[in-house]
Amino acid sequence: MRNLLVSLIILFSSFVKADTDPCDVDSYPVKGEMVLHHTNSFSLPAIYYKQGDTRVIVSTEKAIVFVKQNMSDSKGYLAKAKSHIISSLKNISSSEIIDQSVLQIPLEGLASEELNVGIHVMAGYQGLFEGVLFNNEAAVEVDGKLIHETRATYMVGEDPQPMHEFKVVHKLNVVYRTSLVFNKCWLDVK
Repeated sequence: MRNLLVSLIILFSSFVKADTDPCDVDSYPVKGEMVLHHTNSFSLPAIYYKQGDTRVIVSTEKAIVFVKQNMSDSKGYLAKAKSHIISSLKNISSSEIIDQSVLQIPLEGLASEELNVGIHVMAGYQGLFEGVLFNNEAAVEVDGKLIHETRATYMVGEDPQPMHEFKVVHKLNVVYRTSLVFNKCWLDVK
């Protein structure tokens, strides 16, 4: 009976651990902070990254230039992802502003190579918005109003409940007052 109780407790604790997302924690040590400046206008066509009541906006012209200069095409799946992004951006009509999420490849039911391309399209858009934010080339809108600066915070810490060797958590948050504009979180072994 005692072994059964111990086994149940261990089983239950593993389920509780699985429910904790290390990316939801905001108490990691801050490794760097900086103020980001933003453009006070943008040209159409454009795309945006939406988070709550905020949008990061970039013209498709700037987005295409950024992708061409910064996204690798050294492997077949990377070349296909880069090509998909550039083609999607070129197909936006001149008066549109579009949520970047509709330009991504739906991942459901994709085979290995196609799934890899889809994942890299998603990563490409995330890298694009991160890049234009840090290059001060993005417009940022909060509650429908363009703002001129945000604060970026980079944090690094250990996952309080690691489930594998990837226990170091890196978090990047870009905020305006209390509104989250952009965030990125990844796990690492060191």
